Amino acid sequence: MISDENRKRVIEKMSAYLVERLMSEKNLSRDIAGETLKKSLLYEMLLDSETDMYLESRESLWEYLTDEMNGHPENLLIF
Repeated sequence: MISDENRKRVIEKMSAYLVERLMSEKNLSRDIAGETLKKSLLYEMLLDSETDMYLESRESLWEYLTDEMNGHPENLLIF
């Protein structure tokens, strides 16, 4: 089992990746990209240790986030 410290480190790296990707692809400022991520269902699930969402690949997380932003958060519930 992964330690809480390592899980937090992985979540931080995944979050940083998603913020950078939002900035790049959606042309958002760092502040807006961070707020967008923090308000998402994906981020809530990423922080929930019971979902193990943090074990998903960067690309999978990006797809879930863009689906959610495009009005399809139900794709996360299939996870």
